[in-house]
Amino acid sequence: MGDGFSIYRIGPAAGIAGALALMALIAFRAMPASAQDYPDVYHPASEDHPVSGKQDFMKHCAPCHGTNGRGHGPEVNLIPDIHPPDLTVLSMRNGGVFPAKQVADTIDGRKSIPSHKRFDMPFWGVNFQASDKEFTPKSEALAKARIDALVDYIRTIQRQ
Repeated sequence: MGDGFSIYRIGPAAGIAGALALMALIAFRAMPASAQDYPDVYHPASEDHPVSGKQDFMKHCAPCHGTNGRGHGPEVNLIPDIHPPDLTVLSMRNGGVFPAKQVADTIDGRKSIPSHKRFDMPFWGVNFQASDKEFTPKSEALAKARIDALVDYIRTIQRQ
């Protein structure tokens, strides 16, 4: 106490310093030891790639399409005038055949000139590009693999 140092400081500077130290600790703990610690989210799930089409669906599609794919996700109530389709009836509406290419093209969003209505849905073919490597052959292949994984998952939720 007499040395002028105390772990219990009083005053606004101590509060700010403490908050900054806490944020730095959280940021440091959140950083991976190496780039290899990040899961490769572009491939369908496997031992080497733990993120699946279902996981991408739940993160990126379910907010609008719902966790069951029927078009009633929580974002529907927040974003005016969006009407996500029921993804569980795509095969039924296509004579019992799942329209995989059409679904992939719709998810990608870059295959046709979009109507005004298309802007209700993100262009995942752009959003899934590898950061700082956008539109390179490798980035395009990774985005395609991720879209293919989503298509495969959507195929599994089709109603008979």
